[in-house]
This record gives sequence, C-alpha cells and structure tokens, in this order.
Amino acid sequence: MNKFLETLANKLAERWLTLLVLPGALYLAIAIAAARLGHAHWYRVDLLREDRGRARAARNAATLALALAGLLAAAAVLGILDHTLGSLFRRVWFAPARGPLARRRARRWDAADRLFRDATVVAGRAQLADPDTAAGLIRQAEERAAARNALGLVRPTTPFAAGDRMAAADRRVLDHYGLDLSSAWPRLWLVLPEHTRRAVQAANDAVAAAQRLAGWAAAYLLLALLWWPAALIGVVTLTVAWRRAASAAGTLGDLVEAAVDVHGRTLARTLGLRTAGPLDRETGAAVTSLLRKGV
Repeated sequence: MNKFLETLANKLAERWLTLLVLPGALYLAIAIAAARLGHAHWYRVDLLREDRGRARAARNAATLALALAGLLAAAAVLGILDHTLGSLFRRVWFAPARGPLARRRARRWDAADRLFRDATVVAGRAQLADPDTAAGLIRQAEERAAARNALGLVRPTTPFAAGDRMAAADRRVLDHYGLDLSSAWPRLWLVLPEHTRRAVQAANDAVAAAQRLAGWAAAYLLLALLWWPAALIGVVTLTVAWRRAASAAGTLGDLVEAAVDVHGRTLARTLGLRTAGPLDRETGAAVTSLLRKGV
C-alpha cells in the first residue's frame, strides 16, 4: 500500500510540475521581462542582464529560497488560471453557434457537396455509357468527395473544425444506427475494453492539452499590452493550439464512432436487447428509447 501511495504521489507531483509549474514559470519570466522593458525598450536585453547582475549581488540563501518558493507558487496559480481559461476555449470550439463563421463554413461545405454530387452523376452516366472511359471521372468524383469530407463529414454547424468533428460523430451515429450518442456514451463506456478506453482517453487528453495551450496563448496576447512582442508569441501559440485541437478532435471523433461500430452491439446485449448480427437502426433506436427513459 505504501509503495502504491508513493508511486501515486510521484505521478501527481510530475503532472503538477509539467502541467502547472513549468508553463507558469515560463510565462512569469516573460511577464517580468515585459514589465521591465515595455514597448519603448522592447529589444533592450541588456537591461535584463543589468537587473540580473544587481540581483546576484544582493541575494543571500534565505532570499533565494523565499524567491524560489514565491516563483513556484505564482507559477502554479497561473497554471490553474490557465486551466480555467482553456476550458472556455473548449466550450467555444465545441458549442453549436450561429454566426458568420459557421455560415461561411456551411456555404463552403454546400458548394463542395454540390461539386461532389454533380461529379457522381457525370461519372455514373459515363459508367453506363462507356465503362472503359469512366475511370477518370470516377477518380474526380472521389477527389471531390475527399475535398468535401475535409471540410466536414456532415454539414458544419459550428464555427470550428474541432466542434464539427464531434458534432459529426453524434449525427452520423444517430443517422446510421438511430442511436442517441449523448445518452448512450456513458453506458457504452462501461462496457468498453480497457485498451479502447485508454485510446479514447489519450485522444481526449490531447484535446485538453490543446485547450490549455490556447489558454496560454490568450495570456500572452494579454501580456502584449505591456510588451508588444508577446503578441507574436500569442498568435503563434494560438495557431498551434487551434491546429492541434482540430487534429485531436478528429481522432477523438473517429474513436468514438469506432467504439459504437465495434461495441454498440455489446451495449445492446448488456441492456437485455436481442441482437442478431451487427448493430442495426432498429436496435439502435430501441437502445435510445430505453436509455432516454421516455424523455
């Protein structure tokens, strides 16, 4: 038991250091530099060297220990604030919204979908008329399908790709299986094998890491009020966070759909429903009705 508690404490300390203290300490160091330099002397690194020299001359062991403790505490507080700020980004990324960005993404998807459907009709007619010459048109239809799917597997309903991928998982599972994923997922999680849970959790952790990174990006953008180069750090960090969130959400959406495809039948059987063969729409609708409890 003591060995287990010791291992757990070490892991918690490692996560505390990695997720809270190190990013917070880096931000705190840049914030101190920003406050010292300001906009007028944004490039004057020599001023920081002079300050460091004076600090070395005046320091003693007690002062150093106190400063280090204060730095760690401040860095941890900044890390906690970043978690809160990052959760706001997650809400924005995944929340359905009506606005110019969402409408623009929907229009782009509609245009790509029309091109795909037109190409499919042309390829189908060519296949009937002369199969030997239809190969190029079939490839064109496949390319247009890929271009449409790159914008979204279903018609976008949110301003961001990350939110659309998770919304697509809900929509596709409901359309194909008649299964309400929001009701079914907590129960499905209970019957998933451990290795599947780990894969889904890893993808969700990647989304969480992206949201934390976006939180730091916002903090750096705020710091630009004191020192304009921080805006460059914020913009680059936010771009990386946005791309990582889209990629991680894509992986998470794929895994959620795969979990339903592979283990949805297990859920139905666990709930006492008879299933013969793969999960079908009738069984999925029955699971949905059972889990919603008449609501």
